[in-house]
Amino acid sequence: MNQILINTEVLSPSYLPDRLLHRDKERTELANNLKNFINTFIHGPCGSGKTILVKHVIHDLNDKIITKYINCSVYQTTYSVLKEIIPKSELIFSRSNYELTKELIRYAKEKRFVVCLDNFEKLKEKDLLAKLMSLNLCVVLISDNEENFSLLGENVRSNIPSRIKLPVYTIEQSIDILKNRAEKALAKWSYTDAIIKKISERINGNLALGINALKLAALKAERENKKAIEDVDVQIKDNCSSTLSQDEKIVLKILKEWKSLPASRLYDFYIQNARHPKGERSFRNYMESLCSKGLVKAIGEKRGRVYELIEVKENVSEEQPQEDLD
Repeated sequence: MNQILINTEVLSPSYLPDRLLHRDKERTELANNLKNFINTFIHGPCGSGKTILVKHVIHDLNDKIITKYINCSVYQTTYSVLKEIIPKSELIFSRSNYELTKELIRYAKEKRFVVCLDNFEKLKEKDLLAKLMSLNLCVVLISDNEENFSLLGENVRSNIPSRIKLPVYTIEQSIDILKNRAEKALAKWSYTDAIIKKISERINGNLALGINALKLAALKAERENKKAIEDVDVQIKDNCSSTLSQDEKIVLKILKEWKSLPASRLYDFYIQNARHPKGERSFRNYMESLCSKGLVKAIGEKRGRVYELIEVKENVSEEQPQEDLD
């Protein structure tokens, strides 16, 4: 069998590339924030590189500041988060949040701590955030949706002076990043620039989607004993649809019925269908999010803009990995 995928790790969610492409400005801003202990909220659509950005900056600072990255999709309770933050917490046998907090206070007096909470909206007890800030820890919150900032109490919001928004990658930037991954992950001559370009044009800047698509295409070509990936091997399926807000689901349902609508008419339909409709600014954020996830395409500018549903192929192999690269 011809081997196409020679380094699976490069296309895995845990992979940290040597170079962080096309995020220099955001990297510098976040690094400066953490060095100066400034609480930060990072947001951007799925696949815009939020997690990789944070992990790169953490890696650079790890010798100077204690940093902890915690995915709140996994660690959702105060107890589990505190256990992850505290060094050598496996030696602490008490199951009391109070005891863990006391231990954290002791460490925070001796060391500078930065805690990065990815998917923070999944936290079941958000009062933990105020507690961490009161202990003089620097907190970085990460989310796909800018509106999740409103889930925080006023006292927490007022203590987060910096917001960093990651825009969707352009087609050219997507090509650069996918090509960089392909060079390390795939056998020489097993793919073409045209394949990379095709994937980049269809993912609307969602690199998580693009990396998964590249991996799936390589595995499909391997199974069929091909020497190289062909157009027919590229099948793109959105991995971030489960993160859609209720309002985004309403908009998507409308577009599934109409296929294509002017922005103003789509907004009118949204107001009619939503129980608690949001304003036009929030609506534009919903549309930006849906476009970034490869579900909707925007045609035209401003008043003349039309939104069109992107038909996504569903015949993806059952072996598709459920990866969420951010």
